[in-house]
Amino acid sequence: MNYSAQDLQQGLKLKRQSEETPANFGTNEGAVERTESAGFGKSRMAGEVGARVVQLMNDPVEAQRTMNWMSQFGLSNEGMQFNQAKMMMAGGGQPQQEQGEQK
Repeated sequence: MNYSAQDLQQGLKLKRQSEETPANFGTNEGAVERTESAGFGKSRMAGEVGARVVQLMNDPVEAQRTMNWMSQFGLSNEGMQFNQAKMMMAGGGQPQQEQGEQK
């Protein structure tokens, strides 16, 4: 059987409504009254965390403010320690050897 995308969407909508609405709830002439927002049934694949990424991509002022903060943090003692730890983790957890110590 071939069903159109619209038929499938309508069927899923009716299925969700029947699962969410118990039989003892009131209806208006047999129809469930529920207003749906434009984003109903849609969810972000990245979850709520991805909203910050979207904000940085769409707002150049916020992106520049964040980059300024990150560069200033990198110049602080804590930022240098953080960056050193990141480099050690990326290198397999081994401290980098100086050239004179290599065999």
